[in-house]
Amino acid sequence: MDFIFSSGNLFTFVLLPILIFLSRVVDQSLGTLRIIFASKGMKQLTPILAFFESFIWLIAISQIMKHLDNVLCYVAYAGGFAMGNYLGIIIEEKLSIGNVVIRIIPKLDASSLIEHLKSLNYGITVIDVEGSFGPT
Repeated sequence: MDFIFSSGNLFTFVLLPILIFLSRVVDQSLGTLRIIFASKGMKQLTPILAFFESFIWLIAISQIMKHLDNVLCYVAYAGGFAMGNYLGIIIEEKLSIGNVVIRIIPKLDASSLIEHLKSLNYGITVIDVEGSFGPT
């Protein structure tokens, strides 16, 4: 038991991997959100997220380079990356940024589809259109 707590082993084999894991979760979550915000045109927010994402990554990778003999750091790094992706997607779903537009151009009567989608409380816009071969 003394081996675990002596000469920094507690830090090296327990606390450091936990810190690396948590920093990668935050780093990767920020990265996922940064990409989503960039795709939504939020130009002011993405550089700020990029700064903190890269800063946290540098801190985490520098600790791994200092402890190359600690496999737990590698596992924590990879696990934090995976968890950060997952958490970033969950956060984006909770923020619910943007709208989804689906255009359906049916060749046959779609009145039953329209009524079904309305009954599920989806917003529906119906437009009569005319193409090169006449009304659709």
